[in-house]
Amino acid sequence: MSGTIKFFHPEETFTYTIEKSFCKVVYLKGQHCLILEIESTEDIEHLEEDSLQNEFPKVILNIDDFPINAQDRKHLVGETVEIPEGTVEITDEEGELDEVFYTNLMVNEDDLEINNNVLKFSQDKNGTLKVHWTGEVIDFTDYSDDNLGFEIDCSFVNKKIIVAD
Repeated sequence: MSGTIKFFHPEETFTYTIEKSFCKVVYLKGQHCLILEIESTEDIEHLEEDSLQNEFPKVILNIDDFPINAQDRKHLVGETVEIPEGTVEITDEEGELDEVFYTNLMVNEDDLEINNNVLKFSQDKNGTLKVHWTGEVIDFTDYSDDNLGFEIDCSFVNKKIIVAD
């Protein structure tokens, strides 16, 4: 995995290195859906001692079961996916309203909704799938009404997993 996650806080830009990531397209309830997770390292050695980011050493961003037109990962290349609201209400088979969470940010045990998401998929010269993801999340440093913009550049490198006996 390679890439960076940046949160644009008024006092400083928080910069994280991506440790793990995955991206899949699954077929669920009669439609193709995007599942994506990007997790940072907990490395804070590069930060100044008084950096606000020290209080938030790790972040995990998720997209779960968001309906898309692409049939698989290969069809994501060149696509732009917009997710304006991280949570929506949909009517289930019984006519009941269900709250569905499409996006979230986990930071310090808190699970926060991400809004105004724009994901632009591409591939590099080696055919590796990449995403440039921008969006907004509530200011998790003080839980004010202000939003923090963020930006992610991530390459989804296929790794072979070897299971030891």
